[in-house]
Amino acid sequence: MQQSISMRKLHTLFILLLLQITNFVGATPPDTIRGLSDGAFASLLTCGPGDEFYESFGHTAIRVCDTNNHIDIVFNYGCFDFAEPHFYLKFAKGRLNYFVMKSTFDDFMLEYRYFKRAVWEQRLRLEKDELERLFAALLENTEPENMYYQYDLFLDNCATRVHNMINNALSPERKMQFGKPKQATTYRDLIHKYTEETLLWWRLGVDLLLGCETDRTMKTTEYMYIPMEMMTIYDTTLMSDGKPLAENAVQLLTDSRATAKKSVSPTLCFWMLFAIVVLLTFISRRNEWKIYWLDGILFAIVGILSLVLLFLWFGSDHWCCEANLNLIWANPLYLWLLFRLRHSNMVIVLILGCTLFAFFVGWAMWPQHFNAAVLPITLTLAVRLVDRFIDMRKYKTS
Repeated sequence: MQQSISMRKLHTLFILLLLQITNFVGATPPDTIRGLSDGAFASLLTCGPGDEFYESFGHTAIRVCDTNNHIDIVFNYGCFDFAEPHFYLKFAKGRLNYFVMKSTFDDFMLEYRYFKRAVWEQRLRLEKDELERLFAALLENTEPENMYYQYDLFLDNCATRVHNMINNALSPERKMQFGKPKQATTYRDLIHKYTEETLLWWRLGVDLLLGCETDRTMKTTEYMYIPMEMMTIYDTTLMSDGKPLAENAVQLLTDSRATAKKSVSPTLCFWMLFAIVVLLTFISRRNEWKIYWLDGILFAIVGILSLVLLFLWFGSDHWCCEANLNLIWANPLYLWLLFRLRHSNMVIVLILGCTLFAFFVGWAMWPQHFNAAVLPITLTLAVRLVDRFIDMRKYKTS
Protein backbone atom coordinates (compact mmCIF):
# COMPACT_ATOMS: atom_id res chain seq x y z
CA MET A 1 0.00 0.00 0.00
CA GLN A 2 2.88 2.26 -0.70
CA GLN A 3 4.13 3.37 -4.08
CA SER A 4 7.79 3.32 -5.14
CA ILE A 5 7.77 6.77 -6.72
CA SER A 6 5.11 9.48 -6.79
CA MET A 7 5.21 12.98 -8.12
CA ARG A 8 4.94 14.53 -4.70
CA LYS A 9 8.00 12.64 -3.46
CA LEU A 10 10.43 13.59 -6.21
CA HIS A 11 11.81 16.53 -4.28
CA THR A 12 12.94 14.19 -1.48
CA LEU A 13 14.72 11.66 -3.70
CA PHE A 14 18.02 13.55 -3.69
CA ILE A 15 18.13 13.52 0.11
CA LEU A 16 17.20 9.84 0.21
CA LEU A 17 19.93 8.93 -2.26
CA LEU A 18 22.52 10.78 -0.22
CA LEU A 19 21.42 8.98 2.92
CA GLN A 20 21.63 5.61 1.23
CA ILE A 21 25.18 6.33 0.08
CA THR A 22 26.32 7.42 3.53
CA ASN A 23 24.58 4.52 5.25
CA PHE A 24 26.17 1.85 3.10
CA VAL A 25 29.69 3.24 2.77
CA GLY A 26 31.96 0.99 4.83
CA ALA A 27 29.16 -1.43 5.73
CA THR A 28 29.37 -5.13 5.00
CA PRO A 29 27.07 -5.98 2.07
CA PRO A 30 24.15 -7.98 3.55
CA ASP A 31 24.24 -10.54 0.75
CA THR A 32 27.76 -11.63 1.72
CA ILE A 33 27.06 -12.26 5.42
CA ARG A 34 26.81 -15.96 6.21
CA GLY A 35 25.12 -15.64 9.59
CA LEU A 36 23.53 -13.08 11.87
CA SER A 37 24.99 -12.29 15.26
CA ASP A 38 23.26 -13.11 18.55
CA GLY A 39 21.99 -9.55 18.93
CA ALA A 40 20.15 -9.52 15.60
CA PHE A 41 16.37 -9.17 15.48
CA ALA A 42 13.48 -8.78 13.05
CA SER A 43 10.54 -6.48 13.65
CA LEU A 44 7.21 -5.64 12.11
CA LEU A 45 6.86 -1.98 11.09
CA THR A 46 3.30 -0.69 10.85
CA CYS A 47 2.66 2.74 9.37
CA GLY A 48 -0.45 4.82 9.93
CA PRO A 49 -2.64 6.30 7.19
CA GLY A 50 -1.34 8.94 4.78
CA ASP A 51 -2.99 11.71 2.78
CA GLU A 52 -3.52 9.76 -0.45
CA PHE A 53 -6.43 7.32 -0.79
CA TYR A 54 -4.15 4.32 -1.35
CA GLU A 55 -2.36 5.29 1.88
CA SER A 56 -5.55 5.47 3.94
CA PHE A 57 -5.24 1.84 5.07
CA GLY A 58 -1.67 2.24 6.32
CA HIS A 59 1.37 0.21 5.33
CA THR A 60 3.41 -2.75 6.61
CA ALA A 61 7.13 -3.46 6.22
CA ILE A 62 9.63 -5.74 7.93
CA ARG A 63 12.95 -4.75 9.46
CA VAL A 64 16.03 -6.89 10.02
CA CYS A 65 18.66 -5.34 12.29
CA ASP A 66 22.10 -6.66 13.21
CA THR A 67 24.29 -3.83 14.49
CA ASN A 68 27.34 -6.10 14.88
CA ASN A 69 27.29 -6.72 11.14
CA HIS A 70 26.19 -3.16 10.23
CA ILE A 71 22.81 -4.35 8.96
CA ASP A 72 19.61 -2.38 9.40
CA ILE A 73 17.40 -3.07 6.41
CA VAL A 74 13.68 -2.57 5.79
CA PHE A 75 11.96 -4.81 3.24
CA ASN A 76 9.06 -3.03 1.68
CA TYR A 77 6.38 -4.98 -0.23
CA GLY A 78 3.49 -3.39 -2.11
CA CYS A 79 5.65 -1.05 -4.22
CA PHE A 80 4.60 -0.06 -7.72
CA ASP A 81 5.88 2.26 -10.44
CA PHE A 82 3.74 4.82 -12.27
CA ALA A 83 6.28 4.75 -15.11
CA GLU A 84 5.46 1.15 -16.04
CA PRO A 85 4.05 0.96 -19.59
CA HIS A 86 0.24 0.82 -19.76
CA PHE A 87 0.08 1.40 -16.01
CA TYR A 88 -3.63 2.24 -15.74
CA LEU A 89 -4.78 -0.53 -18.08
CA LYS A 90 -2.74 -3.13 -16.19
CA PHE A 91 -4.06 -1.78 -12.89
CA ALA A 92 -7.66 -2.00 -14.12
CA LYS A 93 -7.11 -5.58 -15.30
CA GLY A 94 -5.44 -6.58 -12.03
CA ARG A 95 -2.20 -7.43 -13.83
CA LEU A 96 0.07 -4.67 -12.62
CA ASN A 97 3.49 -5.76 -11.42
CA TYR A 98 4.12 -4.96 -7.77
CA PHE A 99 7.49 -5.57 -6.19
CA VAL A 100 9.57 -5.60 -3.01
CA MET A 101 12.31 -3.08 -2.32
CA LYS A 102 14.89 -2.85 0.44
CA SER A 103 16.23 0.31 2.02
CA THR A 104 18.00 1.34 5.19
CA PHE A 105 15.92 1.83 8.32
CA ASP A 106 17.04 5.48 8.45
CA ASP A 107 15.76 6.09 4.92
CA PHE A 108 12.46 4.46 5.75
CA MET A 109 11.98 6.58 8.85
CA LEU A 110 13.02 9.75 7.02
CA GLU A 111 10.21 9.31 4.51
CA TYR A 112 7.54 8.76 7.16
CA ARG A 113 8.88 11.56 9.32
CA TYR A 114 8.72 13.89 6.30
CA PHE A 115 5.10 12.98 5.56
CA LYS A 116 4.24 13.13 9.28
CA ARG A 117 2.81 9.62 9.41
CA ALA A 118 2.79 7.39 12.48
CA VAL A 119 5.04 4.32 12.71
CA TRP A 120 4.94 1.44 15.22
CA GLU A 121 7.47 -1.34 15.72
CA GLN A 122 6.93 -4.85 17.08
CA ARG A 123 10.00 -7.00 17.66
CA LEU A 124 9.38 -10.59 16.66
CA ARG A 125 10.40 -13.29 19.10
CA LEU A 126 12.06 -15.59 16.58
CA GLU A 127 14.61 -18.30 17.20
CA LYS A 128 18.04 -17.64 15.66
CA ASP A 129 17.56 -20.21 12.89
CA GLU A 130 14.09 -18.77 12.14
CA LEU A 131 15.53 -15.27 11.90
CA GLU A 132 18.27 -16.41 9.54
CA ARG A 133 15.76 -18.25 7.33
CA LEU A 134 13.58 -15.15 7.26
CA PHE A 135 16.49 -12.87 6.35
CA ALA A 136 17.69 -15.23 3.61
CA ALA A 137 14.19 -15.47 2.13
CA LEU A 138 13.75 -11.69 2.20
CA LEU A 139 17.08 -11.17 0.42
CA GLU A 140 16.15 -13.79 -2.15
CA ASN A 141 12.85 -11.97 -2.77
CA THR A 142 14.69 -8.76 -3.65
CA GLU A 143 16.64 -10.42 -6.48
CA PRO A 144 15.51 -9.07 -9.88
CA GLU A 145 14.07 -12.42 -10.95
CA ASN A 146 12.03 -12.76 -7.72
CA MET A 147 10.99 -9.24 -6.75
CA TYR A 148 7.81 -8.95 -8.85
CA TYR A 149 4.43 -10.43 -7.99
CA GLN A 150 0.73 -10.05 -8.78
CA TYR A 151 -0.78 -7.79 -6.15
CA ASP A 152 -4.16 -8.55 -4.59
CA LEU A 153 -5.73 -5.95 -2.29
CA PHE A 154 -7.16 -8.55 0.07
CA LEU A 155 -5.04 -11.67 -0.34
CA ASP A 156 -1.55 -10.61 -1.43
CA ASN A 157 -0.55 -7.10 -0.41
CA CYS A 158 2.18 -5.38 1.62
CA ALA A 159 0.86 -6.80 4.89
CA THR A 160 -0.13 -10.34 3.89
CA ARG A 161 3.21 -10.81 2.10
CA VAL A 162 5.10 -9.93 5.27
CA HIS A 163 2.94 -12.27 7.35
CA ASN A 164 3.52 -15.13 4.91
CA MET A 165 7.28 -14.54 4.95
CA ILE A 166 7.33 -14.68 8.76
CA ASN A 167 5.07 -17.73 8.89
CA ASN A 168 7.16 -19.63 6.34
CA ALA A 169 10.35 -18.96 8.32
CA LEU A 170 9.03 -20.56 11.52
CA SER A 171 10.23 -23.98 12.61
CA PRO A 172 7.77 -26.83 11.88
CA GLU A 173 7.06 -27.34 15.60
CA ARG A 174 6.29 -23.63 16.18
CA LYS A 175 2.95 -22.50 14.77
CA MET A 176 1.00 -19.28 15.23
CA GLN A 177 -2.16 -19.56 17.31
CA PHE A 178 -4.65 -16.78 16.68
CA GLY A 179 -7.52 -15.70 18.87
CA LYS A 180 -11.04 -15.42 17.49
CA PRO A 181 -12.19 -12.07 16.05
CA LYS A 182 -14.30 -9.98 18.40
CA GLN A 183 -17.16 -9.90 15.90
CA ALA A 184 -18.03 -11.22 12.47
CA THR A 185 -16.56 -8.88 9.90
CA THR A 186 -16.32 -8.86 6.11
CA TYR A 187 -13.71 -7.43 3.77
CA ARG A 188 -16.09 -4.57 2.99
CA ASP A 189 -16.72 -3.88 6.69
CA LEU A 190 -13.00 -3.28 7.29
CA ILE A 191 -12.81 -0.91 4.33
CA HIS A 192 -15.70 1.03 5.84
CA LYS A 193 -13.89 1.15 9.19
CA TYR A 194 -10.91 2.90 7.61
CA THR A 195 -12.89 5.25 5.34
CA GLU A 196 -15.11 6.91 7.93
CA GLU A 197 -16.04 10.60 7.67
CA THR A 198 -13.14 11.83 5.50
CA LEU A 199 -13.33 9.35 2.60
CA LEU A 200 -17.06 8.83 2.10
CA TRP A 201 -16.93 9.40 -1.68
CA TRP A 202 -14.09 6.91 -2.02
CA ARG A 203 -16.15 4.46 0.04
CA LEU A 204 -19.06 4.90 -2.37
CA GLY A 205 -16.75 4.18 -5.30
CA VAL A 206 -15.35 1.07 -3.63
CA ASP A 207 -18.84 -0.16 -2.72
CA LEU A 208 -19.95 0.22 -6.33
CA LEU A 209 -16.96 -1.72 -7.70
CA LEU A 210 -16.76 -4.60 -5.21
CA GLY A 211 -18.93 -7.67 -5.70
CA CYS A 212 -20.71 -9.91 -3.22
CA GLU A 213 -17.59 -12.06 -2.61
CA THR A 214 -16.26 -9.30 -0.35
CA ASP A 215 -19.30 -9.63 1.93
CA ARG A 216 -18.44 -13.04 3.33
CA THR A 217 -17.23 -13.34 6.92
CA MET A 218 -13.43 -13.40 7.20
CA LYS A 219 -11.15 -15.75 9.10
CA THR A 220 -8.75 -14.20 11.61
CA THR A 221 -5.78 -14.37 9.25
CA GLU A 222 -7.75 -12.58 6.52
CA TYR A 223 -7.99 -9.45 8.67
CA MET A 224 -4.29 -8.95 8.01
CA TYR A 225 -4.84 -7.27 4.66
CA ILE A 226 -5.24 -4.11 6.78
CA PRO A 227 -1.83 -3.26 8.37
CA MET A 228 -3.31 -1.83 11.57
CA GLU A 229 -5.38 -5.00 12.05
CA MET A 230 -2.29 -7.13 11.50
CA MET A 231 -0.45 -5.18 14.20
CA THR A 232 -3.32 -5.74 16.63
CA ILE A 233 -3.43 -9.46 15.84
CA TYR A 234 0.34 -9.84 16.28
CA ASP A 235 0.09 -8.15 19.67
CA THR A 236 -2.03 -11.05 20.98
CA THR A 237 -0.79 -14.00 18.90
CA LEU A 238 0.88 -16.88 20.75
CA MET A 239 3.11 -19.59 19.37
CA SER A 240 2.32 -23.28 19.86
CA ASP A 241 4.92 -23.33 22.66
CA GLY A 242 2.92 -20.68 24.53
CA LYS A 243 5.34 -17.83 23.90
CA PRO A 244 4.19 -14.52 22.36
CA LEU A 245 4.93 -14.08 18.67
CA ALA A 246 5.94 -10.45 19.15
CA GLU A 247 6.65 -7.88 21.81
CA ASN A 248 4.12 -5.13 22.39
CA ALA A 249 4.04 -2.47 19.71
CA VAL A 250 6.19 0.61 20.39
CA GLN A 251 5.34 3.86 18.64
CA LEU A 252 8.36 5.36 16.89
CA LEU A 253 6.61 8.27 15.19
CA THR A 254 3.31 10.00 15.92
CA ASP A 255 0.83 11.23 13.33
CA SER A 256 1.35 14.99 13.04
CA ARG A 257 -0.57 15.58 9.82
CA ALA A 258 -3.20 18.30 9.61
CA THR A 259 -6.66 17.09 10.57
CA ALA A 260 -8.52 16.00 7.45
CA LYS A 261 -11.87 17.62 6.72
CA LYS A 262 -15.00 15.53 6.86
CA SER A 263 -16.43 14.51 3.49
CA VAL A 264 -19.74 15.86 2.30
CA SER A 265 -22.10 12.90 2.53
CA PRO A 266 -22.74 11.38 -0.93
CA THR A 267 -26.00 9.98 0.43
CA LEU A 268 -27.20 13.49 1.28
CA CYS A 269 -26.08 14.78 -2.13
CA PHE A 270 -28.01 12.08 -4.00
CA TRP A 271 -31.14 12.63 -1.89
CA MET A 272 -30.92 16.28 -2.93
CA LEU A 273 -30.52 15.17 -6.55
CA PHE A 274 -33.59 12.97 -6.16
CA ALA A 275 -35.62 15.91 -4.85
CA ILE A 276 -34.45 18.13 -7.74
CA VAL A 277 -35.35 15.47 -10.33
CA VAL A 278 -38.79 14.97 -8.79
CA LEU A 279 -39.36 18.74 -8.91
CA LEU A 280 -38.14 19.01 -12.53
CA THR A 281 -40.31 16.06 -13.53
CA PHE A 282 -43.38 17.64 -11.94
CA ILE A 283 -42.74 21.04 -13.56
CA SER A 284 -41.99 19.56 -16.98
CA ARG A 285 -45.12 17.42 -16.94
CA ARG A 286 -47.27 20.36 -15.88
CA ASN A 287 -45.84 22.55 -18.64
CA GLU A 288 -45.54 19.74 -21.19
CA TRP A 289 -41.77 20.17 -21.49
CA LYS A 290 -39.47 17.43 -22.71
CA ILE A 291 -36.37 17.11 -20.53
CA TYR A 292 -34.41 14.71 -22.71
CA TRP A 293 -31.19 16.36 -21.56
CA LEU A 294 -31.77 15.19 -17.99
CA ASP A 295 -32.44 11.60 -19.07
CA GLY A 296 -29.39 11.74 -21.32
CA ILE A 297 -27.13 12.66 -18.41
CA LEU A 298 -28.61 10.08 -16.01
CA PHE A 299 -28.71 7.20 -18.51
CA ALA A 300 -25.19 7.94 -19.78
CA ILE A 301 -23.66 7.87 -16.29
CA VAL A 302 -25.46 4.68 -15.26
CA GLY A 303 -24.76 3.03 -18.63
CA ILE A 304 -21.04 3.79 -18.43
CA LEU A 305 -20.97 2.52 -14.83
CA SER A 306 -22.56 -0.75 -15.97
CA LEU A 307 -19.83 -1.23 -18.60
CA VAL A 308 -17.13 -0.63 -15.99
CA LEU A 309 -18.71 -3.20 -13.65
CA LEU A 310 -19.00 -5.74 -16.47
CA PHE A 311 -15.37 -5.16 -17.47
CA LEU A 312 -14.13 -5.65 -13.90
CA TRP A 313 -16.21 -8.82 -13.57
CA PHE A 314 -15.39 -10.51 -16.89
CA GLY A 315 -12.35 -8.65 -18.24
CA SER A 316 -10.06 -8.40 -15.20
CA ASP A 317 -8.37 -10.65 -12.65
CA HIS A 318 -10.02 -8.82 -9.72
CA TRP A 319 -11.92 -11.68 -8.03
CA CYS A 320 -13.34 -9.14 -5.56
CA CYS A 321 -15.24 -7.44 -8.41
CA GLU A 322 -17.00 -10.59 -9.59
CA ALA A 323 -20.73 -11.22 -9.06
CA ASN A 324 -21.41 -7.52 -8.54
CA LEU A 325 -25.11 -7.17 -7.83
CA ASN A 326 -25.01 -3.42 -8.47
CA LEU A 327 -25.60 -4.52 -12.07
CA ILE A 328 -29.21 -5.21 -11.11
CA TRP A 329 -29.89 -1.48 -11.06
CA ALA A 330 -26.89 -0.20 -13.06
CA ASN A 331 -28.12 -2.02 -16.15
CA PRO A 332 -26.41 -1.70 -19.57
CA LEU A 333 -29.89 -1.39 -21.13
CA TYR A 334 -29.78 2.27 -20.07
CA LEU A 335 -27.40 2.75 -23.01
CA TRP A 336 -30.23 1.63 -25.31
CA LEU A 337 -32.42 4.35 -23.84
CA LEU A 338 -29.56 6.85 -24.17
CA PHE A 339 -29.34 6.33 -27.92
CA ARG A 340 -33.12 6.37 -28.34
CA LEU A 341 -34.06 9.27 -26.08
CA ARG A 342 -36.88 10.49 -28.31
CA HIS A 343 -38.16 7.05 -29.32
CA SER A 344 -37.81 4.78 -26.32
CA ASN A 345 -38.96 1.18 -26.46
CA MET A 346 -41.72 0.44 -23.96
CA VAL A 347 -40.48 -3.13 -23.45
CA ILE A 348 -37.01 -1.89 -22.47
CA VAL A 349 -38.54 0.67 -20.09
CA LEU A 350 -40.68 -2.04 -18.50
CA ILE A 351 -37.70 -4.39 -18.11
CA LEU A 352 -35.66 -1.67 -16.41
CA GLY A 353 -38.62 -0.77 -14.20
CA CYS A 354 -39.04 -4.40 -13.13
CA THR A 355 -35.34 -4.77 -12.29
CA LEU A 356 -35.52 -1.64 -10.14
CA PHE A 357 -38.62 -2.99 -8.39
CA ALA A 358 -36.88 -6.31 -7.73
CA PHE A 359 -33.85 -4.44 -6.43
CA PHE A 360 -35.99 -2.42 -3.99
CA VAL A 361 -37.91 -5.47 -2.76
CA GLY A 362 -34.76 -7.53 -2.21
CA TRP A 363 -32.63 -4.72 -0.76
CA ALA A 364 -32.19 -6.41 2.61
CA MET A 365 -32.04 -9.94 1.19
CA TRP A 366 -29.40 -9.64 -1.53
CA PRO A 367 -26.08 -11.28 -0.49
CA GLN A 368 -24.25 -7.99 -1.01
CA HIS A 369 -24.03 -4.74 0.91
CA PHE A 370 -25.16 -1.67 -1.04
CA ASN A 371 -23.99 1.80 -0.19
CA ALA A 372 -26.74 3.98 1.30
CA ALA A 373 -26.30 6.46 -1.56
CA VAL A 374 -27.53 3.83 -4.03
CA LEU A 375 -31.12 4.12 -2.74
CA PRO A 376 -31.70 7.76 -3.83
CA ILE A 377 -29.85 7.04 -7.11
CA THR A 378 -32.18 4.16 -7.97
CA LEU A 379 -35.25 6.13 -6.91
CA THR A 380 -34.15 8.94 -9.23
CA LEU A 381 -33.94 6.46 -12.11
CA ALA A 382 -37.37 5.10 -11.17
CA VAL A 383 -38.92 8.57 -11.34
CA ARG A 384 -37.57 9.13 -14.85
CA LEU A 385 -38.62 5.67 -16.06
CA VAL A 386 -42.17 6.21 -14.75
CA ASP A 387 -42.31 9.59 -16.49
CA ARG A 388 -41.15 7.99 -19.75
CA PHE A 389 -43.68 5.18 -19.41
CA ILE A 390 -46.52 7.68 -18.90
CA ASP A 391 -45.37 9.61 -21.98
CA MET A 392 -45.27 6.48 -24.14
CA ARG A 393 -48.74 5.38 -22.96
CA LYS A 394 -50.11 8.85 -23.67
CA TYR A 395 -48.53 8.94 -27.13
CA LYS A 396 -49.77 5.42 -27.92
CA THR A 397 -53.40 6.17 -26.93
CA SER A 398 -53.61 9.67 -28.43
